[in-house]
Parts: sequence; C-alpha cells; structure tokens
Amino acid sequence: MITGDSIIAKRRRLVRLVESPYFGRIDFSENGKNDSKIYIGVHSYYDEEQEEFLVHDWRAPVSGMFYDFELGEAYYEAPEGTISGEVKRKMQYRIRHSKLEFMFESSLNISDEVLQKELSSTSDEKMKNIVATIQRDQNRIIRDDSSYNLIIQGVAGSGKTSIALHRIAYLLYKHKDTISSKNILIISPNRAFADYVSNVLPELGEEKILEIDFEKIALNELTRKIPFQTFFEQVSALIEASDHKYIQRIRFKASYEFLQKIKSFIATFESDYFTPEDITVGENAPVLPAEFIRRRYNTYYGIAVTRRFALIAKMPQKRYILTTGLL
Repeated sequence: MITGDSIIAKRRRLVRLVESPYFGRIDFSENGKNDSKIYIGVHSYYDEEQEEFLVHDWRAPVSGMFYDFELGEAYYEAPEGTISGEVKRKMQYRIRHSKLEFMFESSLNISDEVLQKELSSTSDEKMKNIVATIQRDQNRIIRDDSSYNLIIQGVAGSGKTSIALHRIAYLLYKHKDTISSKNILIISPNRAFADYVSNVLPELGEEKILEIDFEKIALNELTRKIPFQTFFEQVSALIEASDHKYIQRIRFKASYEFLQKIKSFIATFESDYFTPEDITVGENAPVLPAEFIRRRYNTYYGIAVTRRFALIAKMPQKRYILTTGLL
C-alpha cells in the first residue's frame, strides 16, 4: 500500500533528480557481457517501460566501483554474488538547477578540480552532502558491514561528522526493511552543531533524524536531582562575574586534568567506599562471608556500583540467595 508520506518522499526525490540527476558515470564491462553505462546520483531512477535503472543510488552496491576502483579490473557484491569485470571509462559531472556546469573524464573517482570546487561551495553556515567527492578510504568507512560498533577518529576539520552522516544514510538505504530514521539518534554537543548538520540527511533523501544535545540530556536526568547551570546561564554568569576565582573554576572544570581527577575518584570510590560484612540469609542460616561478597563485587568491575549490588543479590551461593535489601 502506498501511503501519503511515501508519495511525498518520492516526489521530493524526483524533484531533486530533475535539478541534478547524476554526478558520475562508469562504463563497466561485466565478464562475458556488453558494456553498461552506469549513471550514479543521489537517488536512483527506475524506468518501468525499459525495466531498468537509468540512475543508480550512490549507496547501491554497483555504485561502490565509482569510489573504489580506477580504470581496469573491478567488482561489486550483488545479491547473487560477486560481479567481476572491467571499468573502461569514468566520467564526472556537475549538474545544478538542471544545467550542466562542467564534465570531464578521469581514471580516478575524484580530481583536485572537483574537490576544490565542491569544498569552496561548502563554506556557508550549513554542512553539505559530499557524495560526489567521497574518497576511497571514506567510502570504506561509509560502507563497512563488518563492524558492530564503529568509531570515526580524526583531527578537527577532517570530515568525521560528514562521513558519519553519510554512513547513516547508507545504513538506512541498505537496511531499509529493518530500520528507519526513527531507530537512529544523533547526540550533539550543542544546538548550534545540530543546526549545522541538520540539512545533510534530507539532501540525501532521508527523513530527519531524531537528535538531542548533551544539555537536554542533563536537563532530563538531573533536573530536581542535582542543580546545574545551562550553557547560556553559564555564559551569562561568566560575562557578569567579577570573581576571578569563579572563572578559574569554570576553566578547570573544562580541562583534561579535571576529567582525570573524576575518573580517579570513581576508581577510588569503587574500591574503597564499599566495605562488605558477613551476613546471614534467613534464621539459623550459615554466615555468608564478606570475602565472598568482595570477590563477587570485584568480578563485576566496570559495571555501575548499584548494578553490581543487584547482580550480587541474584547470585546463588549453595542454597542461599542474597537479597538486595540485605546489601
């Protein structure tokens, strides 16, 4: 059944295709078959009359050859298995507002000319999608299917956030039958950052992703429990503060040294602030040694202290069971 939302989404994709139908093309000769011209764009377009894709989505398996291979032998993973052949030609285009701005032929998936032009166009206040300029190493990160948890590490300005967002788009495309935008949450350092990246996924044809910033998490978890300043409250206080020591305290709390002291305190708290005692479970029952409780407690190192207590309480020792209330 076609829903209203899906019709609107399809119309949005078609409008985008009219403005910029594709940005790349490879001529691929599958072993034993004729050459195929594979056009690559932000979205795919399937011609029902010809019963074939005229434009392939950049996230499709066949499109990976555009990023990963130069001219020569190439392959991609299809549902029926590995498809091998030869890339005989590569073209790159920039089409904007339905007009061709430039095109050229290259053996690589990206040239300095395109990269410079694309980067120069992303200097405004919003982050742009980079599908036309993805490099081989970046493509490997975006399409990685072997890692359950993936950390993208790099220096400031290296494109970590952009690659992460494009990976989200790839996962939503590949696993569209099992996950949707509702299953993904972006945790941002602040609202300004959230606004900075807000238009990337919609440009790639995906719905807006749920997002939350650290301050909102703090408000949800700490309100009515621990008093704290919001970002704007702290900035206002710093501007108005005449107490130099107050400014020093704020600066120290933002330092790596303070973080290390917090970690050290947690480690000390876990090891020194819990003193088990011998207990009995039920009337006339044998004593359960404190040493046993201590060993169980240390076994769960790395787990929150309160959670450790719950785990210890559930552990049977012979025919006796500790209850949370006794701890």
